[in-house]
Amino acid sequence: MKEFAIVADNSCALPKQYRERFGLDGVVFGTITYPDGHSEFADLDYERASAEDYFNSMTKKAIYKTACANIDQMIDLMEPFAKQGQDIVFLTISSALSGTYNFAVKSGEQIEAKYPGVHVYVIDSLRYSSALGLLVQEACALRDAGKDAKETAAWLEENKNCFHQAGIMDDLYFLARTGRIAKAKAFFGTLAGVKPMGEFSASGLTEVIGKAKGTKNGLDAAIAYAKDRIVDPGEHIIFLASSNRPKERDYLYQKIESELHPKEIISLPIDQSSGANMGPGCVAFFFYGKPISADMSEEKAVLTAILNK
Repeated sequence: MKEFAIVADNSCALPKQYRERFGLDGVVFGTITYPDGHSEFADLDYERASAEDYFNSMTKKAIYKTACANIDQMIDLMEPFAKQGQDIVFLTISSALSGTYNFAVKSGEQIEAKYPGVHVYVIDSLRYSSALGLLVQEACALRDAGKDAKETAAWLEENKNCFHQAGIMDDLYFLARTGRIAKAKAFFGTLAGVKPMGEFSASGLTEVIGKAKGTKNGLDAAIAYAKDRIVDPGEHIIFLASSNRPKERDYLYQKIESELHPKEIISLPIDQSSGANMGPGCVAFFFYGKPISADMSEEKAVLTAILNK
């Protein structure tokens, strides 16, 4: 088998220990612009500030802005592998959320032109944060199993629509501050204990497919939803991600372990880049399951039936 490299952008949410464990060969870093106006490369390992402090600052009304890496950075990331004649599989955050995919395609074209015989397979994950990390893990596992770059890329393209999310968002005020819902809606929704529940759409966005009343109801509904959608959990890892919701995270961890029985559960904070847009108050898990329907009618029907019980 011809050797190949697997790289991703920093929204994969994988800290160093997991990048090394899975064999991710490289990461390209975008920037975070802080409330005071200065910018830094995204801190994938939360070394400069803890995830708790980062998300707590958003509760105190801090707003962060993100920018993706540029083409030159991506070429710099891939060129050492291309010089060795290695093909490259490059996984990116959803093109519906960022320009990273388009930049990766253009940089891959330049690499292929400069190094004949080298192929760059750019995968628009249509996912973000730990869902992208889960796809990275699957890609590395395929390589470990003897698949080449073309086979790995083909599996990712064929199966990326099988990666789900289940969980809740409970900070409606952050969504109001960032203009995604009205302030009045955030106020009355918070009073009513509304917890929006999202799922990935075919376009690579997250769409609200149900609204639970109360935290426990929402978390229990997420588990019930996953039970209906999940495929072969004993053969796959589940990623559990949160933005400073430790009690809810620990509750979900126990329920996933006792009711879904996955191969492994990996619990991580939501990465800085995704977190800047998702905000505090999110807890969700990501898993491999049935293909998501084109109009999400199946997913909405399943969750609606669960919430109506």
